[in-house]
Amino acid sequence: MSDVNQDDRRGLPSASNWRRYELCAGSFQLECEARRLGQEAHKKSEAAASGERIHARLAGQSVELGETEATTAAFLAERAEEQVIRIFGSKDVPHIAEKRLWLDYDGKKALSGRFDVCYFTEKVALVIDFKAGWREVDAAEQNAQLKVLAVLVGIALPSVEEIVVQIISGPYGVTQANYNLEALSQAYREIIATLRAINDPNAGFNPSIAACTYCNANLICAATKALVKPLARTQMSALPDGDRAAKLLDECELLERHITAIRAFYSEQMLALPSYQIPGWNMVPGPQRRAVEDWKRARARLEEFVDPVELEALQNFSIPAVEKCVAKSLKLKAKEAGAKLAEILGELLAVKPGNLVLKRVKGEARVAALVE
Repeated sequence: MSDVNQDDRRGLPSASNWRRYELCAGSFQLECEARRLGQEAHKKSEAAASGERIHARLAGQSVELGETEATTAAFLAERAEEQVIRIFGSKDVPHIAEKRLWLDYDGKKALSGRFDVCYFTEKVALVIDFKAGWREVDAAEQNAQLKVLAVLVGIALPSVEEIVVQIISGPYGVTQANYNLEALSQAYREIIATLRAINDPNAGFNPSIAACTYCNANLICAATKALVKPLARTQMSALPDGDRAAKLLDECELLERHITAIRAFYSEQMLALPSYQIPGWNMVPGPQRRAVEDWKRARARLEEFVDPVELEALQNFSIPAVEKCVAKSLKLKAKEAGAKLAEILGELLAVKPGNLVLKRVKGEARVAALVE
């Protein structure tokens, strides 16, 4: 496999966005424009940063992980090893991690994709995509990103006759698709058709929940904004049923996400630029947050009141989840459980200032001190 600029997408289409390009051809050129204008709708979240740390550990890098992140990374690594042994009969198989591959078309680079890890022999390759979060994704059989990765690996490893692609996730297990040479040829033709569509100067737009949820052009998309007027005319006394109701609810969700992206944009502007002002709006502290710095010690105290089996069964060791366990075990109401949890944890439970949120306020004064 050639070592081609592994990190920079060069402003070209990527495998991770391929399903969106298939659904809404115009979104690629519009996201390029959003980037040029500095109005990309989605910035890196803490969940995304956590996922990157977990992926780095899985790729063999030395990174510091929290307890939950380390548990997730170990679990995903174990599942991957099981799959390698199942497919190749041994875990000692050559592999490459975190590699970006490129597809050339019409004599120039046209798209890229980066796999998490690829195991390969002369005739078989296994491409694994780790999912560290709780968001459900398309299964491998329908996953457009993995289709592109299969083709890219097939081009990079010309002797391979079968490519197995897998998604490995904690909450959703393992899904798999197999590409033989005929399937790879069909996938290649589909990819080229999508490439032509998204590079067409007259590429059209097709807003939908699947296409718009993570589109970076959400802030400047006229097709999404065009949904406002029809929704505004909807009469509460004549709301539709059936398919029309489903379409109406989809449009509502698209607009809700569009509005959220707008608020996020202005919030980021106000946090980044102290001189940035919006009359009547300001960044103000939200509700206070409860946090536990040492869950290991907290768990030891909790086990005096809650069955350890109940704690072990939790999908996530968070304050709301533990609070429900306390309520169930001690037969308490929600408010009583919160007070009891605070009593049990004592100094281990810290109350932190709320994150700053954008709100309409009286007066023009800005909040001078930001929450640390």
